[in-house]
Amino acid sequence: MRANLESAYRGLGPAAARLFRLLGLHPGDDIGLAAVAALADVPEAEARELLETLTARGLAAASIEGRFSLPGPLRGYARELAEREETAAGRDAALRRVLDHYLAATATGGRGTASGEKELEAEGLALLERERWAEAAETLQDSLRSAEDDGDPHTILMARHNLARALIMTEDLDRAIDLLGPLPDEFAALPEPDDHHRARALASLGEAYLRARRPVAATNFFGQALEIMRRLDAVGQQAVMFVHIADAARQRGDHAAEGAALDRAVELYESIPSPEAAPLAARRAALD
Repeated sequence: MRANLESAYRGLGPAAARLFRLLGLHPGDDIGLAAVAALADVPEAEARELLETLTARGLAAASIEGRFSLPGPLRGYARELAEREETAAGRDAALRRVLDHYLAATATGGRGTASGEKELEAEGLALLERERWAEAAETLQDSLRSAEDDGDPHTILMARHNLARALIMTEDLDRAIDLLGPLPDEFAALPEPDDHHRARALASLGEAYLRARRPVAATNFFGQALEIMRRLDAVGQQAVMFVHIADAARQRGDHAAEGAALDRAVELYESIPSPEAAPLAARRAALD
């Protein structure tokens, strides 16, 4: 699967390739045309043409509501490319543009429509990405209420997960764990099971337990997420899980396990390749 993604990506022109990378940075799971234009800093007409190119090559999916997403392993692959090929300043600028877009939509009353509710959610995720934890938690709580009113099961699960992520960062760990606990099984039980978000929920549970100083439980959840990410061929996310497993091993004082997990993370990042490999290699060397 990864070879097919790489082949499709290499066949893109520069502008379409850049948009694909930037879409991997978007904090929400889907995105409207106006937000795409803001993210890429291009006119909407150009954004539409680039999105049509991506969808034609199987590198994006369009919904009947006129929104776009990067399903399954596409999102992780696009984010890996963004981290490798976009500068830190460029990534931050793209996120700032789309956050400004969502804030402007809110100021003009965008919350009142169905698409506005999606932008409520995306605003909260953008705040989360910008490390504005308390604001993100408040906004995502509103998003969860909207999702529950709407009644779509997948949307509700996604909203619970997003809120839990914000709560982890505000150290409201008990509430985060309560929200996250049922999610892996619930994502698996959907009429169309969502393995990608099941893995993300397991990883978030691991992060919550790690912050709660429960590294054994955290390692169990990271391991479950890792198995799913292997099946999805999400190389970068596998590496992230090994870093988390290393963090849990350090918390337990198990330097041998920490070193083994870091070795695997470095190997995976180097296979992409990713700039994350070098600092992790340095961390690994410091253990010897």
